[in-house]
Amino acid sequence: MEQHNIAMGGAVETQEQYDLRHGFRVGFLQLLLQPQVRSELHRCERLCAIPDTPDWFIGFINHRGDAVPVYDLAASLGLGITDPKKGWLLLLDAQPATAAVLLQETPQGITNPGRADAPCPDLLDGISSGEYRYQNSIWFEFDHRAYFSRQKQRFIKTDSALPA
Repeated sequence: MEQHNIAMGGAVETQEQYDLRHGFRVGFLQLLLQPQVRSELHRCERLCAIPDTPDWFIGFINHRGDAVPVYDLAASLGLGITDPKKGWLLLLDAQPATAAVLLQETPQGITNPGRADAPCPDLLDGISSGEYRYQNSIWFEFDHRAYFSRQKQRFIKTDSALPA
């Protein structure tokens, strides 16, 4: 935690700076958003499901006039399917790169997580960019850009496997 001294009218005040991050749970995993990630949280409403798509692809939402893809993070990691009627949408990044993950519960604030040296579970291989400790538990930093890129590649593989 950094401290900055601010001079105000001859007096010196101390203002503490916190590293506030947001984390969420998916199955047994605790995931932490990367610093400075633009995110919004919304109730899962007005979802446009697409027939004949994998369980981990929920569909699209209209967000400020743009179609935003929605992925079930738990289902894509093999940790069960999240009920969209009870879920939350975590939108990440700004347009045109915005995409969303469906979560069972809302994210929580994580203050001043410390770096940790913990083994990353295989199912997060390529989508975790670090490990952190917060209140005696391990949080894996979620590389959402790598995750969304991986999901797009899964669609390409699925489409190429279909008969012409």
